[in-house]
Amino acid sequence: MALLLFLSAAALTWSLGALHLWPPARRVRELPLWLGGALAAGAAACIAWGFAGVLRQGDWQSLTIDQAVHRVFGPGSLWFQRTGWPLLDHATNLYATLDLVFALVGLSALSLHGHVFWAGVAERRQRARARRR
Repeated sequence: MALLLFLSAAALTWSLGALHLWPPARRVRELPLWLGGALAAGAAACIAWGFAGVLRQGDWQSLTIDQAVHRVFGPGSLWFQRTGWPLLDHATNLYATLDLVFALVGLSALSLHGHVFWAGVAERRQRARARRR
């Protein structure tokens, strides 16, 4: 279930760049950039936390995705439920054991890519309208 939730969060993060297609949203168009920066800052904080563990205890202390979700939502959350499909459950377990920094960096990259992609679409639409006039 964790992988499905991550993929839906990734799709939502990438699609936020579509705010460029909505003309009244002038200031909101920068939301994907701010979100990407915040996710990158979270990734940097996870790396710093990991290195602090190396310096203090001699062991990498960065949180795994599983540990972070367990601390935030508790053990009985939807995140920890099985889907019933063995291959998807195996992929979910593999994803949940990764460091949180990989998920944050991936979401940050998706946010910034979505911003650039949708800005290009909006610019092409604007040029096409200008050519028609």
